[in-house]
Amino acid sequence: MPHPDAPRQAEIHRLMNLASAAYGRGDHAAAAAAATQVLALHADQPDALHLLGLCCMAAGDLPQAVASMVRAAMLKPADPRLQHNLGIALADSGARREAREAFARAATLDPRNPESQFNLAVLGEEAGAIEEAEAGYRRCLALAPDHAAAAACLASLLEQRSELEEARHWCDAALQRVPADAVARLTRAQLRFRAGELEPAVAELENLRDAALTPRNRALVAGRLGGLYDRLGRSKEAWQMFLEAKTALKETLVPDSGMGPYSFPVAARSARYLERLLSTPREAVAESPVFLVGFPRSGTTLLDQILSGHPEVTVLEEQDTLQDFLARYALTDAGMEALLAAAPAELAADRQRYWQRVDAYLAGRPRRRVFVDKLPLNTLFIPQLRRLFPAARFVFALRDPRDVVLSCFMQSFVLNEAMRHFLTLEETADFYAAVMEVGRRSLAAVPDAVFTLRYEDLLEDTEGRARALLVFLGLGWDGVVLDFQATARGRR
Repeated sequence: MPHPDAPRQAEIHRLMNLASAAYGRGDHAAAAAAATQVLALHADQPDALHLLGLCCMAAGDLPQAVASMVRAAMLKPADPRLQHNLGIALADSGARREAREAFARAATLDPRNPESQFNLAVLGEEAGAIEEAEAGYRRCLALAPDHAAAAACLASLLEQRSELEEARHWCDAALQRVPADAVARLTRAQLRFRAGELEPAVAELENLRDAALTPRNRALVAGRLGGLYDRLGRSKEAWQMFLEAKTALKETLVPDSGMGPYSFPVAARSARYLERLLSTPREAVAESPVFLVGFPRSGTTLLDQILSGHPEVTVLEEQDTLQDFLARYALTDAGMEALLAAAPAELAADRQRYWQRVDAYLAGRPRRRVFVDKLPLNTLFIPQLRRLFPAARFVFALRDPRDVVLSCFMQSFVLNEAMRHFLTLEETADFYAAVMEVGRRSLAAVPDAVFTLRYEDLLEDTEGRARALLVFLGLGWDGVVLDFQATARGRR
């Protein structure tokens, strides 16, 4: 005797075949209609939800695409193709962190899929996880040696790290496979610039301006062309290119509440609570980090490279070690009041969570006698950090504000919550002023815990300022710190 549910199952099977066939021939409306009919018969059919999500994505309805695929993934979590497509929908909707997590699940479920490895690497690079990104591009190329986009991205990453010979190899490989690849052509122009071939680099970038590029790549082309025009004394054209780069970057903006950690309201709140936080009683803490702070483009990378060469120092580069702490305390007045009133046990738990995040980011690297947490914009949170770590010390990088503001504006940064402030010269200057006001007042209140180092002084007397910095940190002199270029090249 047939099962009483057999006719419904047969209809679901028929409709799913119709939906799949329609999607395969590009008829997304028909595919969505058939998938919707399936869901009317079985609301939790994961394949129908997955297919409906793909149709919504093709139609540009990203919120519905994400909603459908999130639900499908809850019902069928071990489907690597579903996790991969969910990652695409999340990335296209601006949820980059969640997209990265979805691609990580897809790559774990199916480590032989080169596209999951590639997308995971791209998002890792965006998030600053450079070593993870490099490994992902290499895994992709091991699986798909002709993957031009992975070769181009690896070449770009290696060029930024000054590993120029291997960068040229992968750049040539990408262009041999896809001569029009924009990332590879951008990298070829940069390699020519670094070889002193300014006019050929200009010609490459000028030709690229006529190509069909993403907003991000248009911004990179314009920004780098602006830099080259500036080198060649073509100042008016350089300025126009920098403005063009910012116009392109604005197209990559995603909606933002304006209330995150790197916002003007948070800077104002830190300034208001500064004295109260810095005057709270200090308790003994077993271990405290050194925070390398300042502002982007102020010389923190050079300081990082100098310190990283010392055998008793570990530097962690720009990771969100304080994400949980800041979300709990820094974003509202109620959170700041809670931080002021926090009991020793609560703060101890916050410190434990901090060190757990640090160790996760270090991924097996040893935490040596002096641990340095480098994130320039932690300047905004010096009062909160002294509440969390009463014995924390700060290395404060300074540079002529005119150079800092202009340099930040001229860069074509990937737009995150902080870098979105650099789209106009005026807002760049305003954000610099807001951040540095908190830094100036905070560090004046705890002078014994601060080593201030001007970038201009570091360039003029590198050894002298490095010696003074190591004395401040309680470290002996080691001449290897002066070979900071080798330290930078040695980071893998």
